[in-house]
Amino acid sequence: MNMFAWLALVSYSLAFLIVLAFSIAYLKRSDFMPYHGIAIGRRWSEVEPRTQVLLLALIKVTGAAWLALALAGFFLLYLLFPGNGEFVQLIVFQLFCLIALSPAVGVATYVRKKTNAPTPIRSGVLPVILSLLGFTFAVLSGRYM
Repeated sequence: MNMFAWLALVSYSLAFLIVLAFSIAYLKRSDFMPYHGIAIGRRWSEVEPRTQVLLLALIKVTGAAWLALALAGFFLLYLLFPGNGEFVQLIVFQLFCLIALSPAVGVATYVRKKTNAPTPIRSGVLPVILSLLGFTFAVLSGRYM
């Protein structure tokens, strides 16, 4: 594997490690994130118990979805990087990355615009940028032509 292939692998891996970190943080929650409280203008203790159950379920399913996306990303990396792949495989993988990683940025931006809550937009943009870097490095590696 040449330097560009290694840089591609590292970039993609870091992107999915960030998603994995978010998934673990959300799966371990017993209340909402601080920016959620700012968005709704209430502390967790002020939210009705039945609403707490629903919100916590949504937080947990978000964490589980991110876990599934991160694991799928790692599995696809494993399939894509050991040998020489076709360019179309790299394109499909990059499309998967953009489809998997971009919605969090859109949602965080929407919530911030509507509520002024300090949502983690930068933390969501970073994996997208890393995946684009990974794609660029993979193309430069010459392995997918």
